[in-house]
Amino acid sequence: MPRYRLVLISAVALLLQTGAAELRLNADSSRLEQTVSEFVDSRKIVGAQILVGEADQVLVERYLGIRSIDDPTPIDAATQFCIGSCSKPFASAILLSLAEKERLPLESPISAWIPEFENARVEGSNTPAQAPNLLQLLAHRSGIYSQKRGMNRRQARWIRDFRLTLEDSVTGIATEKLLAHPGDEYAYSGAGYCVLGRVAEIATRSSFESLLQSEIAQPLGLGRTSYFPDPADPNIASGSVDGAINQATPHLSRPFNLPLVGGSLYSTARDSARFARMILQRGRFGRKEVLNLDTHTKFLSLPFYGQRYGLGWSVIQENKRPVQISHSGALASSRATIRIHMDTGRYAIVYYTLADPKDSSEIQQSVNRAIIRAVAP
Repeated sequence: MPRYRLVLISAVALLLQTGAAELRLNADSSRLEQTVSEFVDSRKIVGAQILVGEADQVLVERYLGIRSIDDPTPIDAATQFCIGSCSKPFASAILLSLAEKERLPLESPISAWIPEFENARVEGSNTPAQAPNLLQLLAHRSGIYSQKRGMNRRQARWIRDFRLTLEDSVTGIATEKLLAHPGDEYAYSGAGYCVLGRVAEIATRSSFESLLQSEIAQPLGLGRTSYFPDPADPNIASGSVDGAINQATPHLSRPFNLPLVGGSLYSTARDSARFARMILQRGRFGRKEVLNLDTHTKFLSLPFYGQRYGLGWSVIQENKRPVQISHSGALASSRATIRIHMDTGRYAIVYYTLADPKDSSEIQQSVNRAIIRAVAP
């Protein structure tokens, strides 16, 4: 067969393959939109933002529903959502950025900054445990109590009473016994991330909000990402419970003092898409280096054998290489998911508020399945 015919056949095959991939992507993106839209139409979701993209290209961007059951103003691109535990990748990036600049060594015991942890005790033991280090805190291996294993009312207060300061919160956390010796066990811990934030504050003599802005928000141009949204700004989404706005939503607390470091960040899908693009671009955003290459590699690593949760992310590896990274968040009636596929170069972000948290499991499962399809090859 003449060479030009082989080239032509190969070109046609490539076009067909590319077209098929685009059709599948469009179908999967439409399925994600449809899934969320159906929950909005059935009034199980109050308001939502959906953004799917790759590199500098936005593939899907939709705003659905209203700000709250008391405010029928439509959701738009600037509406801030509490993103729950999707705060953890942002917090981790801040800590790693500080470590990169030699302002905060990750493997030093936190007792160097918070002496109350020097004599930490493990539940059921009288032997003092060595204080956890920052790397263990980032990966949930600090031994600090876990909301996933049940918290008593006192422990819950340290991470759910938004009238407290971060210093108040961590002073209380330091009085609680450890679940295990640091490094021994994985136990997902919102309290542990509060400790991380307080260590960063002490080491840098800056508030964690200031560190968020200087290390991440300003380099990425995030204008709507903060632990403390402006109380005079009405464009903030709130979910509900029992037919009323859920007052456990952080910004509704009066006073509102606590940055729940791993759980109460407010952001928008557009802002978070810039963060996702920085991850896909190996720590860079345009001409700016937000995280250097070594730090970026660490950010997507799994430092503890047999544990899928790394440093602020769940990480799926293939041949010891990160392929998918993700996090979901749930706080009060707010829900969030960020998922990034390193091979396809696609990311999906969905933020939404619930009309009633009792529907959370059904909605999260459906939305997360659609998100996985939207970013997969």
